Amino acid sequence: MLCLHQAEEVSAMNIEIFNMRNPWRTGRPYEHSWLPRRELETLAGWMDNPYVVVITGARQAGKTTLLSMLVQRLLANGVPAADIFYFSMDDPGAAELISNPGDLLRFLRDANSGPRAYILIDEVQRLPSPGLALKILYDLGTGIKLVVSGSSSLEIRSTTREHLVGRSRELILYPLSFSDIVRQNIPAASRNDGDFAAFHRLYGQSLVPLFVDFAVWGGYPAVVTAPSAAERAEQLRQIYDTYVTRDVSQFLHVGRPDVYNRLVRTLALQVGSQMTWEGLANEVRSSSETVRHYVAMLQGTYVCELATPFSSNKLTGLRKTPKAYFVDCGMRNSTVPSLAALDSRTDRGHVVEQVVFQELLKVLPATDELHYWRTKGTTDEVDFVVTRGDRILPIEVKDTHFSEPSLPGGLARLVDETHPRYAVVVTRDFVAQRTVGTTAVHFVPEGTFLARRDMLLQLLDDALG
Repeated sequence: MLCLHQAEEVSAMNIEIFNMRNPWRTGRPYEHSWLPRRELETLAGWMDNPYVVVITGARQAGKTTLLSMLVQRLLANGVPAADIFYFSMDDPGAAELISNPGDLLRFLRDANSGPRAYILIDEVQRLPSPGLALKILYDLGTGIKLVVSGSSSLEIRSTTREHLVGRSRELILYPLSFSDIVRQNIPAASRNDGDFAAFHRLYGQSLVPLFVDFAVWGGYPAVVTAPSAAERAEQLRQIYDTYVTRDVSQFLHVGRPDVYNRLVRTLALQVGSQMTWEGLANEVRSSSETVRHYVAMLQGTYVCELATPFSSNKLTGLRKTPKAYFVDCGMRNSTVPSLAALDSRTDRGHVVEQVVFQELLKVLPATDELHYWRTKGTTDEVDFVVTRGDRILPIEVKDTHFSEPSLPGGLARLVDETHPRYAVVVTRDFVAQRTVGTTAVHFVPEGTFLARRDMLLQLLDDALG
């Protein structure tokens, strides 16, 4: 039991940590330069609605930085410094304060906040019952705007789904996209209008070194900003080690970390290949049930994602063999492990396919689904099929040198059978367009295809709208 002066000392220590986390509240300057994130605009646009904003995403994808960017944006927009509060659930006493709405409201009152307080909570999954605490604060109608973040959608959704139905909006923050890298390194490229061919003529050569670098190292912010290859490799190793130590062991309570690690490496080696649960179980020396459970965890913690077969019968398609990809190519390459330059890799084609998948994943709206297509009894296959309702956009990745716009066999067959408005062949350096029946087929170099998010979204709308 603490005596009075000990309790006061603990309280003062917590306030000191709070003030260090919230320098703007004590008049200290708060201006930083961060890599641009398009998600900031989405987040800032949600500040005037009443919903609880839940930011999820991979560990070290930049969620804490995004919260800091939001603070800077709020201050720039004239929000009083006294109305902005940041809490990390890693700090002593913070979870207890947030878990008790009465104590929190008294804290806000004593801190002289105005009628509209902005409360930013980092690592919200560490709260004993985050959903209930957030629901109570929301339902009190006190004018508090809640923005919370966490690394595991499994943890957050399992503890908030019941309480935040109709009260929240979710923002998934992935590692930096290739378009983010392009915007940072070639600012003029983001201001240029035109189609893929015109864009490639202007910037194609400049995009090549950015793409080959990105394909190896990926988009984790700490990796992108590391000054050397050795430090980049070390950052990737630390990100994965921290993920296994904190998320897998402490919070997901994985009983067999050895099986989990073998599974991650097996998926990295087989990226883009059809798989069966029985085959995976044999590879990692475990049961199919355990493998399915662990893959679900990898999805829920934004390490891997699955592409299921495209089928007119969705229920049938979900039962077929999926393909696994990583959310970040740097993490995949580090897990193999191989961080060799793209031009010297024997798995270059798989790496490029991995990059296209992860970048599509980052831009697809909620209305769209990402599949692959393969026929029974043949080798005809299309790497990706984006669907929106009954419309499809086939995308075939062919990291080779084309001399003419000839369709790969699988894509030619799918186009002939389904007659989509558009189809895409992602090439190494060949750009062209041709019409096959009623389908406009774009041949677009990989860097050009992924460099502009707005152009990619426009293609999706033209093909699927």
